[in-house]
Amino acid sequence: MISGEAISDFFGIVSLLLFVFANAYYPARLIANQFKPWPRDVAIFFKKYLDLHMNINIVAFIAMTIHAHFSDERNIFLYASLLVTVWLTLAGMLMRSKSFSSDTKKQMRLIHTQQTVFLVWLVLLIVGHLIE
Repeated sequence: MISGEAISDFFGIVSLLLFVFANAYYPARLIANQFKPWPRDVAIFFKKYLDLHMNINIVAFIAMTIHAHFSDERNIFLYASLLVTVWLTLAGMLMRSKSFSSDTKKQMRLIHTQQTVFLVWLVLLIVGHLIE
């Protein structure tokens, strides 16, 4: 039988790899923005990558939830990183919803895409895993 810690380790690695792949979207887009106007094929690539970004982040979130459930590591930093992950995932999903006004979506986009939120999330994860 597979131990809970082995399940946690597996899903932790899976979620890490998925989050890295999905969130490489933003640095790639920042670099590409330096070379606007984009050719049509670059614009199509980023539209498809945005869809991948969203879908893979949802799968990574599920893997991270499984990792957190089976993990023996628990501390305030990891709980905080879980809350930030929930916020980023829900805000990202809600931004694609058709039930909000464009002003509300704009405010959610500003909060969702703040590099500071991402850096806080990353620091919480690193510190939380280092102090265990």
